[in-house]
Amino acid sequence: MAYQTLSAFYDKLTDDQPYDQWLEIVQRYLSKSHITSILDLGCGTGTLTEKFLSFSDQVIGMDLSEEMVIYAQQKSNDVSWLVGNMADFQLSQRFDAITILCDSLNYLSDEEDVLATFNHVYQHLNHEGVLIFDVHTTHKMDTQFNGETYLDDRENLTLVWQTEAGELPHSVWHDLIFFVQEEDGQYTRHDETQFQRTLDKSIYQSMLESIGFKNIQTFYDFNPECHDAKSDRLFFVASK
Repeated sequence: MAYQTLSAFYDKLTDDQPYDQWLEIVQRYLSKSHITSILDLGCGTGTLTEKFLSFSDQVIGMDLSEEMVIYAQQKSNDVSWLVGNMADFQLSQRFDAITILCDSLNYLSDEEDVLATFNHVYQHLNHEGVLIFDVHTTHKMDTQFNGETYLDDRENLTLVWQTEAGELPHSVWHDLIFFVQEEDGQYTRHDETQFQRTLDKSIYQSMLESIGFKNIQTFYDFNPECHDAKSDRLFFVASK
């Protein structure tokens, strides 16, 4: 995913995202042990990743988009930023925790890539290390992302976001149209298309179990007590 246009506006468009709630979830499930190292896959521009410095001695953020990583590098010199593919990476160390947050896993369209990601994560975790990730629910994919149009109007920037159901089950095409105000007051149009897919909860569960993950916990919408499948966001916590 190149994010050739979105990377430049990502932080402005996501400044209302509940990053503190993601941070709270991560801290909640890592609080029982001292965390010396954490790897954040699909880190984007690193807004959430750099917050992990508050509880981990070493933080590494990885993203497939070089453009995203460039913006992340400007936020913190204390995080190690890498360009890499979560479905195919090889680092020279293991970690106490690995995260894949903000529905980053949903950008993998093939089930084989999801399984490969879990395999690589497992190989890079210390004994009893923890994986935490979240995905869009199938309910959200099939309702909120099914032919809907959204508008985000900011100062000097307007985004028209159109969604269209994809060919694969529980998938969506995001057609993004940006209107950016230039210094002369004129607006320039930029277009970008992205694809996301989610899987049934049982498929993620089976994949994790087949690899060897244990103590698999699930919940919805940042609430460990919520088990309503008609929620928007599904969380998994699993240990090696």
